[in-house]
Amino acid sequence: MKAFIFDPLWDTLITDNLLSKLKGSGIKLVVTKEVAPLNDCKALFEGNDERILCLNPDYISWKLSSDDYKNIPNLKAVLGAATSYSWIDTSYADKNNIPVCNIRNFSTEAVAEWAVTMMFNLARQVPRLIKDGFPLDFDKDFRKYRGIELHDKTAGIIGLGHIGSAIAKRCDGLGMKVTYWSSSPKTTRYERRELAEIFANSDVIFPTVATNEETKKLFTPELLNSMKPSAIFISVAHELFDEQLILEMVKNVKLFGFGFEASPGSFNKYEGNVWAAPAYAWVTDGSMNNSMTKWVENMVNAANNKFPNRINNK
Repeated sequence: MKAFIFDPLWDTLITDNLLSKLKGSGIKLVVTKEVAPLNDCKALFEGNDERILCLNPDYISWKLSSDDYKNIPNLKAVLGAATSYSWIDTSYADKNNIPVCNIRNFSTEAVAEWAVTMMFNLARQVPRLIKDGFPLDFDKDFRKYRGIELHDKTAGIIGLGHIGSAIAKRCDGLGMKVTYWSSSPKTTRYERRELAEIFANSDVIFPTVATNEETKKLFTPELLNSMKPSAIFISVAHELFDEQLILEMVKNVKLFGFGFEASPGSFNKYEGNVWAAPAYAWVTDGSMNNSMTKWVENMVNAANNKFPNRINNK
């Protein structure tokens, strides 16, 4: 079997141990690191060897259409190097029973730490201090930039999966009271509350549910407006709620702080205590090494006709 790998970071993250695993599985590697259209790789569309298509989504700007891969002969699987798979058009794969696989739980610790990083910075109004150039007039500024002590505060976590549980563990370690909501109770010592209670009573709120049509219905404007003016809202999810509404709440001092992933260069764009940084949450040594390890595991499994991380036609 041939593995056609398209990844500009391949040389940075692949290790001798992982290469040894691939060699032991009998896979022949065809690696492309210079970004170009997939059609430029003529070997991908020639011959009749069994093959798998392995894609770092950055290589194709997070968009793979069925037309991009439908003419690949003897294609046995599409393996994406990301947890998200909404960038893959699976219609052709679905019709032809071609497994499409993602990688899972590779950045849990990194994302949880980033969420807590945002919490610390918002609690001490660091975004406002940065935008205002760190002024220090003891007669005025010590009240204007007064922060919030997190000890004894209540953290409300929406969705107690891998990332939610990792955030809960860190908040608990800080001496915060941890509450959570999920669609079904979890086996945990944390207190489960209804969604309305979480929003009305929490000092720091973390939505960590997966993004889908059901979860997009959870975060209504009425629910968002029910947060305390002293609360902090921190998002490591996407497209779940009305970001503009929360930004307006912070601007109008109806919410103490908001942390979310924004477009590059926009940190200073928003008024008030808003942490708006690009998608840095997963970028650590641990998560990047984990992603490559799990991606290689998917390749080795595919060579043995196993697809434990299949996301289509299960």
